[in-house]
Amino acid sequence: MSLMPLSVYPTPFPTTTNNKWRIRHVHVISRSSFTATSSTKLRVTKPVSQLNQTPNYATRAAASATVELLATDQPLMTSDVEKKRKEGFWFRDWNKVDAMHLGLMIAKHGLAVCAPFVWNWGALWVTVVLSLLSGLGVTLGFHRLLTHRSFKLPKWLEYFFTYWGTHGGQRDPIYWVSVHKNHHNHTDTEKDPHSPNEGFWFSHMGWFFHNDYLAAKCGESGTGEYSNVPELQSQWFYRFLHQTYFWHTIGLGTILYLLGGFPYLAWGMGMRAVMVNHFTFLVVSVCHIWGERPWNTPDRSTNNWWAALLSFGEGWHNNHHAFPSSARHGLEWWQFDLTWEVIKFLEMVGLAKDIKLPSEAEKQRMTLRAA
Repeated sequence: MSLMPLSVYPTPFPTTTNNKWRIRHVHVISRSSFTATSSTKLRVTKPVSQLNQTPNYATRAAASATVELLATDQPLMTSDVEKKRKEGFWFRDWNKVDAMHLGLMIAKHGLAVCAPFVWNWGALWVTVVLSLLSGLGVTLGFHRLLTHRSFKLPKWLEYFFTYWGTHGGQRDPIYWVSVHKNHHNHTDTEKDPHSPNEGFWFSHMGWFFHNDYLAAKCGESGTGEYSNVPELQSQWFYRFLHQTYFWHTIGLGTILYLLGGFPYLAWGMGMRAVMVNHFTFLVVSVCHIWGERPWNTPDRSTNNWWAALLSFGEGWHNNHHAFPSSARHGLEWWQFDLTWEVIKFLEMVGLAKDIKLPSEAEKQRMTLRAA
């Protein structure tokens, strides 16, 4: 397998990004000789290196770009974000989409509670098979393939994995990839869709049921726009999954009930869905709070071995933030990464191509905390 060159400080996504930063913060302006008053609006262009002396993947990637500073007396958060934050989670005006997802999640947990009391071998095997399919659909399909383009698959196989990712309980590819791109662009900042800055509950799963708030945080003009994934919105298959997500979930539950009655439903749509949900949610909550940080990334991402085992290798999260385009997250021999093992198998049989991995030189150029 040949190594494809990766930038140590890459732009992690294949789509075109804005080469200017807009910073709404008067403290940044105070570093210059300009004085901002309550009615002042001024634009100053400076090299990025003069504004942030801390080396990180964002500043180095944009070293030759300009920064557009908009000096106002407005805080970083917009009034819409502040308003939604003050409303809280439970006692806000719930829209239909958020309410349906919360109801679906509660139903899955209810089925999971019933599962141990209706156990049989058939239901157990259904859970194992569907857990592998839906889990890899998220980690291999949604994440490493669609979001970071770490490798290529034939279109039919891409659609196979991403379809099963839709049964991972984290909605459809357009939604998932959009949220994850925003996470990488704004990691551990106010604009991070699921930042631990707002508490463990919010970063683990609260964000999943608050779409208006996420849209406001990430700068979308309205819920459901997903302007950062035009490459997916241009494909009929992903538009279809986005528009019919609930029906696929209901359809799978109906098939399981017809095949094996309530035990298949409780295990296949309850226990299995709850495990896949929480195991992958660990990556955006636990892996930004607890764990080791071998790479000096400009965020709080960590490597957490037990989260990696539960999430098919996604828990080697500090490795991932250091090299976002790498198809392999467990970079050391002892860092087991099930998703990477599947990608290697697909390459061996001639299905996976153009696999991206960081070279040794690129690793050496990345600052190691242990050094």
